[in-house]
Amino acid sequence: MPRKSATKTREPAITSEKLDALDLHRVMSMLPIMPYHTVADLACGRGFFTLALAKYVFDGKVYALDADKDALDATKAELDKIRLSNVETVLSKTQKLALNDDSVDGVLVPFIMSGGEDPAKLSKEAHRVLHKGGWMAVLEWEARETPDGPEMGKRVSDADARKAAEKAGFRFTARYHLSDDQYMLLMRK
Repeated sequence: MPRKSATKTREPAITSEKLDALDLHRVMSMLPIMPYHTVADLACGRGFFTLALAKYVFDGKVYALDADKDALDATKAELDKIRLSNVETVLSKTQKLALNDDSVDGVLVPFIMSGGEDPAKLSKEAHRVLHKGGWMAVLEWEARETPDGPEMGKRVSDADARKAAEKAGFRFTARYHLSDDQYMLLMRK
C-alpha cells in the first residue's frame, strides 16, 4: 500500500449535507459559552461552526483554525458577506495549534478525531491553549455502524475521546446525544 503524502490535507469527517442535518442551535445551547469569550474552532473547514460561534461571542473573538488555506478563504468570504469582524482565520495544523498558551476560553473540536487526528495529541494541544476553567467540546460520530459518517475504523468512541481528554488534564462535564449518529463531550480544564 502506498504511503500518503505528509502534505496531504486530512479528509473531512463530515460533509456539508451532514452538517446541515445537525441542529446547530441545539449544539450552541449546550456549550458553556458567554458573549465575551474567546474561542477556537479547530479544523474550521468552510466556517459552519465559526459563523455560529462568531454571532454568539459578539463581544469576544473566534479563532478559526484550519490546515487548508482554501477552506480559510471560504470562511473569510462568508464572514465578509455577513459583516462579522470578530473572527481571525489562522493557518494551523492541529498537532501544534498556532495559538498561545492559556489564550482561549473554549475550544470546539468538531468531527476531526474521526478525520484522522490523534485524540491524545489533540486533547493535549487544546488543554495547552485553554485558560484554567476553560471548556473543550468534542463532537464526533458514534462508534457503531450508521448510515452516515466515516468508516468504522476511523470512528472514535466517546469512551476513548474521554480517556484521551482526561489523560491530558481535562475533567469530564457532560455527554450529549446530538443525533442517532453523533455525540458531544464537554470537558473542563
